[in-house]
Amino acid sequence: MKKKLLLTVSVICCMTLALCGCGSEEVPEADRTAGCYNGNFVGQVDEDTDVLAFKGIPYAKSPTDDLRWKAPQAPDESDKTIEAKEFGKTSVQYSWHSEPAGENEAGVGEDCLTLNVWTKDLKSKDKPVMVWIHGGGFAWGGTADSLYNGATIVEEHNDVIVVSLNYRLGMLGEIDLSKVEGGEAFPDSKNLSMLDLMQGLTWVQENIQSFGGDPDNVTIFGNSAGGAFTSLLTASSDAQGLFKRAIAESGSLNLTYNQEDFDNWGTTEALMELTGAKNMDDLMAIPEKKMIKLYTEEVIDDEGSTLNDLYNMPFRGQEGVVEEDPYQALLDGVGKDVDLMVGSNADEWRYWINEMGDVEMSEMDEDGVKENKAMYKEYVAKAKKDEAYEVATEEEKAKLDEFYSLKQVKSLAKVWQNTELGNETGFRIPAIETASCHADAGGNTYMYYFDISSDNFDFIGACHASEVAYVFHNQDETIFSGTVDVDMADQICEAWVNFAKTGNPSVGDVEWSKYDTTDRNTMMITKDGLNMEKDPLGDQRALLQSFAKHYLK
Repeated sequence: MKKKLLLTVSVICCMTLALCGCGSEEVPEADRTAGCYNGNFVGQVDEDTDVLAFKGIPYAKSPTDDLRWKAPQAPDESDKTIEAKEFGKTSVQYSWHSEPAGENEAGVGEDCLTLNVWTKDLKSKDKPVMVWIHGGGFAWGGTADSLYNGATIVEEHNDVIVVSLNYRLGMLGEIDLSKVEGGEAFPDSKNLSMLDLMQGLTWVQENIQSFGGDPDNVTIFGNSAGGAFTSLLTASSDAQGLFKRAIAESGSLNLTYNQEDFDNWGTTEALMELTGAKNMDDLMAIPEKKMIKLYTEEVIDDEGSTLNDLYNMPFRGQEGVVEEDPYQALLDGVGKDVDLMVGSNADEWRYWINEMGDVEMSEMDEDGVKENKAMYKEYVAKAKKDEAYEVATEEEKAKLDEFYSLKQVKSLAKVWQNTELGNETGFRIPAIETASCHADAGGNTYMYYFDISSDNFDFIGACHASEVAYVFHNQDETIFSGTVDVDMADQICEAWVNFAKTGNPSVGDVEWSKYDTTDRNTMMITKDGLNMEKDPLGDQRALLQSFAKHYLK
């Protein structure tokens, strides 16, 4: 009798807990376990969204010891049960205020080839899959960044699955070892990031059904360096069949290096000098802890730079991976069966406005922000009126001199001009060229232009990465976007999800027309909503597009 009563009470308690949605530990382990070929991974329910999350799943063998600077290898088969509740290590990098993944609780390290999966449940089948490729200038960033929390998309659209991938960065992801003694044994060293992503997508193809996903309906999407990799994967013959659709946000085929660039940048020479290594055996013998310290802490020049600060990008010239002319590869039809959406932001380059002048905009205290806002407003008004100090009248010059010295006026005018030119040559024109080549080859193509200004600073506008919080419907992450308009986030997130589901990003009553080189239909995303426009900023495009191939650098 007591046992029966106890059983009844237990059942009632379990039902009550279930109705209350009390978290991951109340969901049976069987309903939190995904059986993959390299393990049975146990996830947990995200407390804030009630979405099931699997974190830190290895999609390749650890690229350490003998596998350092080698192409990724598929993980061994396993039937072990493994907890997948914490993010894996972030690729080696030093901490940076705009890239919080560098402060991941698991730390940074070479053993970083892991992915994360968010899904509402494991019972539904054939869900479209969205695979996020993070940005960070090819040297920073990681999936542990809370801006990239896939649960916020799944919470809004529980009929999709979101995956995010870590990959090797910087010197460990792209470095030329061909001139080092023994370097011939490392032929892929200049494109390891690309190869990591291909291996991650291969793992998704082989295992995503265990999470309820459809391997035949995978969309890759990414911002900045992630947008570049998304574009490059679309133009890569070796990557075809790993995904069906692609969304490249603020990153295109221009963000690559050729051999001359690798030679001029000197990363390999700096590494050899700093370490004292004479050959590959010496480099391979460096312990991981020492490698991390050498890469992130040891100063290599008078400016205080480290190896982490030396710029690396994917190598343009590895057949099948990144062709010598990826634009031509698209035009020749590589990736034409992939549905492609590309776009850029109105004020991309203002993300780097710190580097264009003498003021560290992003690290100011409150007083500094107020002072700079006033100064910048004054400058913009004068710069737009006078265009340049030299054309001002004597009276106007006198007024200007009261506020700025001649040097300051010229410097600020240069900052303004350089950021505007950078928006076009660094991002919008390369995106247009990517879309044009894909469309001319017969590919299903869409384009957008994001112009919702951040309210973090008056001068920042719709800067680089400011669209990401809207795409992820993550209004708590305001570092780039500022205050997120939730209604706009509803539309933008839904458009991205609709594209992943069907290849058409139209949302609600808004018809998103395809892009072609005749009409150049572009979705203008502004604070007032979504609106189609033909060939926006057409005069600038016509002036600069003929130079697009020269942006490959």
